[in-house]
Amino acid sequence: MSLPKLVIITGRSGSGMSTALNALADNGFYAIDNQPIELLTPTVELIESGRLSSKNGVAIVMDIRDPLFIKQFPKLREELGKRIELKVYFLTSDDKAIATRYSATRRRHPLLEDGETLLEAIERERELLSKLEESADQVINTSSLSPHQLARHIEDLFEREIPARTLHVTVTSFGFKYGQLEQADTLFDLRFIKNPFFIPELKNKSGLDQPVRDYVFSQPEARIMFDKIEDMARFLLPQYHAEGKHYFRIGVGCSGGRHRSVSFAERLGQEFLKNPISNVITTILHRDLTDD
Repeated sequence: MSLPKLVIITGRSGSGMSTALNALADNGFYAIDNQPIELLTPTVELIESGRLSSKNGVAIVMDIRDPLFIKQFPKLREELGKRIELKVYFLTSDDKAIATRYSATRRRHPLLEDGETLLEAIERERELLSKLEESADQVINTSSLSPHQLARHIEDLFEREIPARTLHVTVTSFGFKYGQLEQADTLFDLRFIKNPFFIPELKNKSGLDQPVRDYVFSQPEARIMFDKIEDMARFLLPQYHAEGKHYFRIGVGCSGGRHRSVSFAERLGQEFLKNPISNVITTILHRDLTDD
């Protein structure tokens, strides 16, 4: 099955359309939110001409915020479906679930009129969209789904056609004396390990040099610490990938960011290269390693 060139996401207000669109955008779709119906045909023309393209296709949210959408979309979909591969995904939720979401965010329902209750507006929208829901290629009920679960569900729908999402992991060595690493998701302090800086023949070398790494990992405490870090990373990173994270930063710090932390970062990178973690790409950075 080939990937749809155009995906239309529609449905009931508060059902998670923006979350679904963002999930597709994160997976290589060109994403457009709240597009007016008048611009749908020009958009298809741009796709046909190749002037609007993306790695995996184009995804558009269209809904009842556009007053002309319900009346014009069914006929327009039929016409455009003859010109381009088009799929319609309809998101829905139970009335009470939608009401709860609007109460939590304090947003105004797009159909809410003066003197009308929120539930009345929600029920009226359900009736207006009933035929569109029946004609959709797929209906997704998000009543029991969190935003993260909905995003993963959207990914699963396209798992055969789009490349697997990757978690980009950066292992960064640094020196505490130059300031703590900012924006680290997890951080390890290696200053309890004996410092090669005080070994004359190692002082001017770095963790990039084998003699320094041999000295660092000759210490039982260093080997135990490394095994614990690697074991934790191999457990945690797949969990964060499944949760939907795209980036994860591991910091390993020592006094100057030249010997112990560099040794750990380099070895961790080597271990991940020899025995990769599925859907994880690892980069090694040395923040404070200099040649002077």
